[in-house]
Amino acid sequence: MYYACRWRDASPPVAVFGIPLPFTLIYLFWCPFPSGNTIFICTLVLGAFVLLGHFGWRLQVLLQRLVYLWHGSRAAGRPWWYRHFTEAPRRWSGL
Repeated sequence: MYYACRWRDASPPVAVFGIPLPFTLIYLFWCPFPSGNTIFICTLVLGAFVLLGHFGWRLQVLLQRLVYLWHGSRAAGRPWWYRHFTEAPRRWSGL
């Protein structure tokens, strides 16, 4: 049985100007000695995440959708005879 923890969602994730904190570290790892173009590209990447977050597509949601697409449909893991006879009743036409 599942018992929800009351501290699980106790605080929102840390964000700087709406940008999740791990994404602000992109400046440290991608830009050790930045040029103007590199800072511009990093700012565009972070801006894209802010724009997606504004419309409700946060990182966790994007990762959940990616995992959902990667797993495929539930029928993909079942044998042909189970799908043929149980899930989609149709006229017998062979295999």
